Amino acid sequence: MKNIKLIAVDYDGVVIEDIFTQVLHIQTKKYGAEYTPELEYNTISQRREDSASYAIRVLGSPSGLSIEQILEEFYKERENFLVNGENPLNAGVIEFLDTLKSMNVKMVCYGGLEENLIDLGVRPVLEKYFERYICTDAFRPGLKEIVQDIHGLDFSEVLFIDDVNRMAEEAKKYNIPFIGVPAQHSWGFQKKEMEKTGVKYIVSSIKEITKDYLEQVDSDQEIWKSPVV
Repeated sequence: MKNIKLIAVDYDGVVIEDIFTQVLHIQTKKYGAEYTPELEYNTISQRREDSASYAIRVLGSPSGLSIEQILEEFYKERENFLVNGENPLNAGVIEFLDTLKSMNVKMVCYGGLEENLIDLGVRPVLEKYFERYICTDAFRPGLKEIVQDIHGLDFSEVLFIDDVNRMAEEAKKYNIPFIGVPAQHSWGFQKKEMEKTGVKYIVSSIKEITKDYLEQVDSDQEIWKSPVV
């Protein structure tokens, strides 16, 4: 890499398959509410309490749910999802991380999930490939903090790989290199939202992020394009 010194990789949605929106989708149907772009935008990559507070207004008002209750329901549903599902690692993630490692830059993993809640089967992967895991719940969305406060780098020196458009919006604000890996759910909105934001580098799978692809991002002087109206 000529310019990028750090690659920051999102946990839920990049290292592991997107679990958050799948659980959110399940909860939305459970309460008979409509799953909308606004619901995604106001719950994904938000502080847990802010996300829960918005979800209560949309999903839980008729049931009188508290923030604590809806968070408890969410994590219980997440647990069921993990127990009933297969290995949560994204397909091709080891090859993807090997590729990142070959670029000879620092690597960190980040996400809103507290470190003690990370799946036991995934922890050895994080320990092998990343210098650290950064929980961003206290300072969402967290790009500025990861770049400047934690690592003391310029915005142009850090590449973020994430599945959420809110993160793309923040990256664009600071002209931070960004690769979008939006989930491919038929009912999801992240890809369309990224296109609206003007994300130039969007892939449907981490398998598409090759060494050549990373070098192209690294050398690109125009990393954002005009938003789709």
